[in-house]
This record gives sequence, C-alpha cells and structure tokens, in this order.
Amino acid sequence: MKHHLNIIIIALRVVLFVAAIMCVFNLIQAYGFIQTDDPVAINEFFLNYFTAPKLSLGSLEQLGARYFFNIKWLAIGFTITYTALLVYGITGIIRLYKCLLKIEKGQMFYNEQGAQFRKVGATVIIFAKLKYVLFCFTGILSYLDISTFFKQLPAFLTLYLVGKLIFIMSYITEKGEFIQEENELTI
Repeated sequence: MKHHLNIIIIALRVVLFVAAIMCVFNLIQAYGFIQTDDPVAINEFFLNYFTAPKLSLGSLEQLGARYFFNIKWLAIGFTITYTALLVYGITGIIRLYKCLLKIEKGQMFYNEQGAQFRKVGATVIIFAKLKYVLFCFTGILSYLDISTFFKQLPAFLTLYLVGKLIFIMSYITEKGEFIQEENELTI
C-alpha cells in the first residue's frame, strides 16, 4: 500500500512541477503577445491548440470572424485565463497531495479528511468544466473550430470522472471517520 501511495505522491509532484512551468510559460507568452502585433505569431500560437480551416496565416481576409476584432487580445486573454485556471487546479492538487501525505504517515482517518477530499473533487470537476468551456469558446472565436467540442471531450470526461471518484473517496472517508469516532467512544 505504501509503495502505491509513494508512486501517486511522486506523480503529483511531477504534475505540480509541469503545471507550474506551464503557468510561467503562459505568462511569458502573454507578455510576448503584448509586445508584438504580429498576427502570424499569434495564429501559430492558436494552431497549437485548435485546427484552422485551410488559410494563409498572412492573409487577413481569410481569417473569418477574427477579421472583425483584434486577435491579439483574445490570445492574451486566453493565456492569462488558462494560467489562472492552472493555478486553480494546482490548489486542488496541493490539497490532494497533503491528504495523501497524511495517509502515508499512517493517519488513515483524521478530522476533516472527508471535507478535504470533497474540496479536491469539487476543484477537479470545476477545473474540467472551465477548461472545456475556455477551449471551446476560444476555438470557436479564433478559428470557428466546431471540432473543438469533440476534441476536448476525452480530457473533460477523464477529469470529470476523476473528480467524481474523489467525491466517492470523500464519502468513504467521512464514514471511516464516523466509525473511528464510534470505536474510540466505546473503548
């Protein structure tokens, strides 16, 4: 059991490190977008996330809905919003990390463990929903990319189900806390 917990804890450390690097990278990229007015660089950034119709990156007439507004501010808003969303996800991962560290130390059931797991589950579910909405909204505005709804669905469902499983864990730990309190009172 302890070996499995160690693997999960190491994986959470890696996820935290990668998410922190992504946040820093997104902030640097947003600052770069503020400094430049090059639509080709911004289009290349969006092509990392969304599929574009066949268009020339230098031709503004072929950009569809993006021709009517400054795509630069959409890119800045997307990177900053995605960074804020990652920071929100990091808070949930840190809370889960702390819970698992206590379990590794032998505190299988402790006060507020169920509430902590419930908060982690809620954070994961809210993160999944907001990320899905952010990517779908930006994909439609940037490239009229309807396929984003379907491309983001597996990631959304995975995170959503993980959040629901953590909710189930919170229910189990609340029952475990209750049983442990009853056992302590009978002794």
